Amino acid sequence: MAAVVVTLGGVAFRDFEMPAEILFGGEQRLAVHHPVGGGQVIDVLGAATGQIRFSGTFSGPDAELRAQVLNAALDAGTTLPLAWGGFAYQVVIASFAASYQKPWWIPFEIILVSIENLVTALPTALAQAGLDLASAVGFDGMAGVPLGDLSISNPVGIAAAQVNLAGVVSSAGSALNAAVTSFSEGAGAAQPIAAMSVLGSVSSSLAGAAAAQAYLGRAIANAGLGAL
Repeated sequence: MAAVVVTLGGVAFRDFEMPAEILFGGEQRLAVHHPVGGGQVIDVLGAATGQIRFSGTFSGPDAELRAQVLNAALDAGTTLPLAWGGFAYQVVIASFAASYQKPWWIPFEIILVSIENLVTALPTALAQAGLDLASAVGFDGMAGVPLGDLSISNPVGIAAAQVNLAGVVSSAGSALNAAVTSFSEGAGAAQPIAAMSVLGSVSSSLAGAAAAQAYLGRAIANAGLGAL
């Protein structure tokens, strides 16, 4: 089962929902002068705000809810944290377009405007680690693992959180596989409906635990805590 690597606000993109590519970048504002006699002088005016684009498909029992969350954030102009891999931004949704095909299958495209690059804006790796721990704590409800006491000064607590999250990922993965099998092999309506309910709750736990794991791993690396 693939780990969640993209989170936007409280929305996690899991398994095959993860975008095949994320387009990001920007431009440097330049004033180019051509003085008499030839040559040129370039004044560097600073980076312009860039856009981040990706597309994907919401799937599963909570597809509608997650699509509605992003649509509401678009309407409100809410500032959201965006993270994937080693990247972290504060963004605002500039455009969100979804295609409602089934309650459990909603393709979408999204364009975000970067307000701040949280990685380059941080003065130290230790500050980055603190931000990542805070982000991990934000997924404790989804993962079902209490993470409220995490801090760089408490490596024992971080290690315990790692163990608990690994347990959630392992058990959720097994339950998810069992539910998929039950759904595909079920006769009549009762068994597939029950399996869909399990798929929704277990997928949410798996997404939250995997996202928290990713943030903890980067926090440990940036704080120089080594392999806990």
